[in-house]
Amino acid sequence: MLSQLPTGRVKVYTFCQYNLLIQERCVPKVFKAFRFNPQLYAGFKELASKNGYTVTAAFEKFMASAVEFGLVFPSAAKTENVEAEARVMLAWLKEGRYWVNLGGGEETSTRGRLLQLLPNVENADLRLDIEETLKKKP
Repeated sequence: MLSQLPTGRVKVYTFCQYNLLIQERCVPKVFKAFRFNPQLYAGFKELASKNGYTVTAAFEKFMASAVEFGLVFPSAAKTENVEAEARVMLAWLKEGRYWVNLGGGEETSTRGRLLQLLPNVENADLRLDIEETLKKKP
C-alpha cells in the first residue's frame, strides 16, 4: 500500500520495503531479486569488501566490464572474427587457392570453410560476395 506523508517541502513515500525521499515527486523503485548459491555470494561479498566495494557496486562494476569487453556475451567479437576469417578465405579463393593449411597439419578446403562460416556472417555485402563466389565453378 502506498502512503503519502507531507513533511514540509519533502514528501515521504512508502512503497513495500522502500522509503524514497524525493522533493515533490515520487518515483517508485522497482524491486528485482536474484538467487545465488550462498557460498558463492559469501565469497563474492568477502572479495568485494576487501577491495572497498559493496556487493552491489562490485556487481555493477563487473557488469560494466563484461559489457565493455564482451566477456559474458562475446557474440559481437565472434562475428568480427568470423567475418575477418571469411574475408581472408574469400580473397584466397578468388586468387585460386582452393586448399589452405590453417596450422592443423592437414589442408582445408577454402570453399568448405567459407560454407561453414557463411551462416555466422552478418555483413550483407560480404555474405552476398561469398555466395556469388561459391556459386561460380572453379
